[in-house]
Amino acid sequence: MKKSLCLAFAWLSVGHASDLELKPCFIGADGSSVSTAAHCGTLTVPENRDQPERTIDLNLAVIKSTSTEKLNDPLLLLAGGPGQGAVDTFAGLVNIFKALLPHRDLVMVDQRGTGQSNPLRCEVSPEDLETLSDLNSDAWKAWTKDCHDSLDADTRYYTTSEAIRDLEAVRLALGVQQWNLYGGSYGTRKALTYMNMFPESVRSVVLDSVVAQEEALGTSHEANLRQTLTRVFRLCDADEACNEAFGDAEQQMWKFLDGLKETPITLRLQNSDTGRYETVTMTRDYAVLALRMFSYSPETMGLIPLMVSLANNGQPETMAHQSLMVMNSLNQGLNNALEMSVTCAEDVPFMPKETNQTNSLFGDNLFELMHARCELWDSIVVDDSFKAPVESDIPTLLLSGEYDPVTPPEFADQAMETLSNAQHLVAKGQGHIVGTRGCMPGVVTDFIKDPEAELDSSCMKNFRDFSFFINMNGPKE
Repeated sequence: MKKSLCLAFAWLSVGHASDLELKPCFIGADGSSVSTAAHCGTLTVPENRDQPERTIDLNLAVIKSTSTEKLNDPLLLLAGGPGQGAVDTFAGLVNIFKALLPHRDLVMVDQRGTGQSNPLRCEVSPEDLETLSDLNSDAWKAWTKDCHDSLDADTRYYTTSEAIRDLEAVRLALGVQQWNLYGGSYGTRKALTYMNMFPESVRSVVLDSVVAQEEALGTSHEANLRQTLTRVFRLCDADEACNEAFGDAEQQMWKFLDGLKETPITLRLQNSDTGRYETVTMTRDYAVLALRMFSYSPETMGLIPLMVSLANNGQPETMAHQSLMVMNSLNQGLNNALEMSVTCAEDVPFMPKETNQTNSLFGDNLFELMHARCELWDSIVVDDSFKAPVESDIPTLLLSGEYDPVTPPEFADQAMETLSNAQHLVAKGQGHIVGTRGCMPGVVTDFIKDPEAELDSSCMKNFRDFSFFINMNGPKE
């Protein structure tokens, strides 16, 4: 611990912590209806701490407590992805944590490579989706090289560990005694890494939809999504109205996907962002993207059998529209080049080199393609110790959704094995990210107020399985 703090102070001496000035501002993504009052600023840090002459600016926002009894342990909100910027991601969610505001600040820092912290992003069009997943095509090679060469960054230094050193610099610059951490999805890796690198800087931790430190992101995507889809279809089978309306919806899904593999469908769709009509080729990958995104929340899980049935009976527009909206959202909110930098350093080297699976939702050559892409991307593979389970006695609350298609409850159980002061709550019928749903903000607030107290989670009994949409008018109760 002493070594870590010394390193932090050493490089700060050549940084610009004194330049950190917070001014009133409004935060919220461009084009959204969110406009939240905050105080914003930038902190200049070295891109490569061994060569501090080249710097980048970290964008941060603080929702300030006005209490005369304010505590010096703010809640630091860690976004997921990899590739989401914290400021825009949490701008519309700060009211969920408002019960903490009487006595604590809320702090959001765009991870280097995201948001307004030297973002690393390359455009992906719907037309690119198929060629970029084809191992036998040269298109993905050209796209990857062009993307990398277009970046004003040394991609070797856009990793989780560097992001945590940035956050420690922010803590010191703000004069914060300790953080309370809330991380969702990939944000839980950042939280676990912070706990490991600077344990004395952390008071309590909430891990929402947990990525265990030893997990190589992407390795389990196929198994996890299949598990969620299978459970959704089984629930439909057991639901009289859903079963009567759609029959064997799972087989219909496979039939439709197999058909797209042989013959993609050309559609003319209205782009929800621009309002213009576009000609879109609906491929198998395009449809899988929609199914995956629909699996994230209970509201959209209930649409899956209907969406599959419509697509399999000559009406694929609904699924295609959803894929287009997801693609637009990913292009706007996710910095895909930062994702490449993180995964090529921290995940892909720890994956199998062959998928060894036929009829895979994500493609039969997924792992081979990911390894090949990373061979074209400048990165430094993390030491094996980075992937070791994080051992800690910091009070930690782990949250999972029962049907999470990305980070199932088993991931949290795995991480919890080496967290000696932790508890794990599973929300029935929920998907990915549960800390903002139902009564969970109150549970999270109670935990952060007193991390050592016995936590009352009885309100979670109100969670239940989702309802299925029998038609586009809504679910049939």
